Amino acid sequence: MLRQSLIYLALSIIVVLTANYVHLLVVYLDIIYIKASLALAPLFSNNHAGVVLRGVIILTLLPICITGLPALFYRLVKGNTMPYYFEATWLLWLVVVISKIIIV
Repeated sequence: MLRQSLIYLALSIIVVLTANYVHLLVVYLDIIYIKASLALAPLFSNNHAGVVLRGVIILTLLPICITGLPALFYRLVKGNTMPYYFEATWLLWLVVVISKIIIV
């Protein structure tokens, strides 16, 4: 019980100290999402189906591309797959989805 309380306290301190940096990261992810959406806008129609399809494509490919770069470098250096790649991709996907819900 004491160990869990100390871990909880340490994680709370880390969150408070890095809150500004995490906020900046979420804002930059939103900017990347918007720029990708604007770059793909000429390829899709402006009706509801085109906007939804563009959002789905960006939401699918953005986390894969962002986590794919470090995974590629890891693969080139170590020769095997990056540990926790899929977990990192899902976490980044979740952050992008939540930021799109909050920063509409």
